[in-house]
Amino acid sequence: MATGYKLSAEAAAQEARWNGQREVPAPVIRPGASVSTSTPSNVAEKRMFGEEYWSVLGGMNSADRAEEAAKVSAVFFCCSLIAVIGGSLPREFRGKDGKHDPSMPLNELLNEAPNMLQTADEFWSSMAYRAALAGVSYAEPVESLNGMEIWPLDPLRTSVDWEDRSFTLTYLPERGPHKTLRPTDLFWFAGIADSSSRPLTPWKMAKGSIDFALALEQQGRDFFANGARLAGMLSTDNELTNEAIERLRAGIAKWRNGGIPVLEQGLTFNDVSSNNSDAQMVELIRQRTLEMARYWRIPKSLIGEETGGKATHEQEALDFVKYCIRPWARRIEQAVRNRLMTPDQREQWDFKLNLDGLLRGDSATQFRNAVLARTAGTHSINDIRGWFGLPLISEGWADDPREPLNSNRAADTMTGGETAPQDQAQMVAVRAALVEAGVDKDTIAAVMDGVYWPDEETETENA
Repeated sequence: MATGYKLSAEAAAQEARWNGQREVPAPVIRPGASVSTSTPSNVAEKRMFGEEYWSVLGGMNSADRAEEAAKVSAVFFCCSLIAVIGGSLPREFRGKDGKHDPSMPLNELLNEAPNMLQTADEFWSSMAYRAALAGVSYAEPVESLNGMEIWPLDPLRTSVDWEDRSFTLTYLPERGPHKTLRPTDLFWFAGIADSSSRPLTPWKMAKGSIDFALALEQQGRDFFANGARLAGMLSTDNELTNEAIERLRAGIAKWRNGGIPVLEQGLTFNDVSSNNSDAQMVELIRQRTLEMARYWRIPKSLIGEETGGKATHEQEALDFVKYCIRPWARRIEQAVRNRLMTPDQREQWDFKLNLDGLLRGDSATQFRNAVLARTAGTHSINDIRGWFGLPLISEGWADDPREPLNSNRAADTMTGGETAPQDQAQMVAVRAALVEAGVDKDTIAAVMDGVYWPDEETETENA
């Protein structure tokens, strides 16, 4: 029986008797060893009194595997939230011009169909979920008749042996012999580590809070399974007759089935357990939920805590992107570049997860930012249309940013608002070229109206 605790010799013997096995012999004490009979064993071993018996009875309030930890609603919500958002981010292979290039060889594999059973979003969501829960996620790129495929590895069939500067992954497929894979055979990305190559396991770091949540859930389940009735004891100062005892037994049986017993001869009911209100069960569940959200850096407004106003919730949503999603996005980007792309591909393309859609804010903020970008001359019309997923305009003017007429170059301030000297020289050269081409001065004056017009002496000197 898996218990999650190390059994004492007495508890192991008891478990052996229950399982019909032979008794475990008592430990042999070596000669000269000191044995204390005054200190209880649970104190000497720094464990709770009776812990071994509770562990033998099942240990149902302890999460010993990632799949059991994920059954806690707060854990599943935190990991699935990271998974669905991280898996749905736009994946772009940007060329030298900074725009997505669909012709990149890995684009179809990572953006359309990683394998014959999963779409790209399904694949990335499954990878992100496992990484958020267990700290690392593995996939195996393979060659098939249809070309390159990449398959996520089932964690229940995977065993990883971390070494000093490498690791060995053993995978047991449903059919065929087991496979031994090295880092060069795999694609993977991981979370934070403690000064080593082996990443930390989030659900194990949060195991105390998870076990507490499981215990709260078990308490609530037992309470309502008992008809929301407290456990207690009957007491009386009078001596009960045999007939009264039989009627009491019948009354208890009636009470267990939802009835109301009649207590006689001074019997009184004294509860020995607290109700959910006295135990502050709701408050404890809320506190445990907030505690587990901290392990995954989830803002409290996203897990149902109705505190603050709309502005606070919007700011917390941006914080979630910056402090939770963005670190994972950076890890995935670097993993794709270093573990899937060749050196030649890295020189030509850069892999990015586009977070712009998560950082834009509400509709009013998006349109206000678009107006500012357009009027400031930093973005063209097609740039802004790309923000909103609109089709681009196939005209040259749509790719040019607007140049504000009231904006001069910094050099213009040196001449009190007049055209900068370097631009004056260019205008002289243009005018001289027009004169040499035979264009009359009136036409030149009309075309170059409002620009610097040097006098004849300056023009001759510059010529």
